[in-house]
Amino acid sequence: MKSKNLFAVLALCLLLVPASLLKGEGKFSGLVFGDYYFAVAHHDETVESNNGFWLRRVYFTYDNALSDKFAMRFRLEMNSPGDFKTSSTLVPFVKDAYLTARLGRQTLLLGLIGTPLYDTIEEFWGYRPMEKTPIDLFKFGNSREFGVGLKGALDAKNKLTYTVVFGNGAGIKSETNRGKAVYGRLNFQPTPSLFLELYADYTNMGNDSSVNIFQAFAGVRGGWGRSGLNFGIRNSSTAGVTSDMKFVSLFGVLKVGAKLDLIGRYDRLLDPNPSGSKIDYIPMADNARANVVLAGLGWTLGDNVKVIPSLKYIFYDAPKNGATPAADIYAYLTLYFKF
Repeated sequence: MKSKNLFAVLALCLLLVPASLLKGEGKFSGLVFGDYYFAVAHHDETVESNNGFWLRRVYFTYDNALSDKFAMRFRLEMNSPGDFKTSSTLVPFVKDAYLTARLGRQTLLLGLIGTPLYDTIEEFWGYRPMEKTPIDLFKFGNSREFGVGLKGALDAKNKLTYTVVFGNGAGIKSETNRGKAVYGRLNFQPTPSLFLELYADYTNMGNDSSVNIFQAFAGVRGGWGRSGLNFGIRNSSTAGVTSDMKFVSLFGVLKVGAKLDLIGRYDRLLDPNPSGSKIDYIPMADNARANVVLAGLGWTLGDNVKVIPSLKYIFYDAPKNGATPAADIYAYLTLYFKF
């Protein structure tokens, strides 16, 4: 507890220090999004009718271009508990802490860095404050990694780009086994309106256990808006026993005004998710295949402010054993801003 308090004091001091006093051309930035939520119906009676306010993400980031070749990033994140059980204050933790070095058209990263699991797809989706991308929502893998990465373009026009990361395989936590992880991604954008991605990773988790993930994405965009099709599979193996978890997802964002988007998405989980009940903010049944329907409006109030009213509807297939879980319905009013 004392270490957490000390960390919070240090973080507060960092917030209060003027950027001009720090070495180099530093820049502070951040974002916040949170909601008023209401669980209209839920398969878990302890969740049904819960309502209130929470912050689902708070970022505070410091970037510094140390020289023409080197740069660094340090980022803190805080979140309200999303399990409908825990009552606690917001506690910051380190989300990013890395150094980058430019090597021609390539960039080397070292430290606590992002994996290439879903950041480009999340950017294309464009409504992370409304909901995570499917592979993130269903808890397939890690968004961060302690390790080393390399990214850049494979052609002169930057149409074909890549990212590779090698690390511990433990996310933002310390390593506790001899296993390692390797991640790779290829992005291809032949025209401004078409975006394609292929992703794969492999993690040796120790104790004769491993996980590998494959993901494919295709997106189109134009003056009308954007749409994307996403597929992913997670294969896990323990002592020679394997299991798969797969999903397919389709979304559309339609511009209905200069400052208004109509948003729709359907995620189909093709296998039961054993971690479904641990999904933050919208826990799901873990014994049945889930169908997730998202619908909302994205209203831009300013360059850095959005309001997103939305509905989230999850219904389930009949499980192999037992009754079909009741459907889950949530109503959200989300506020998002950045600086």
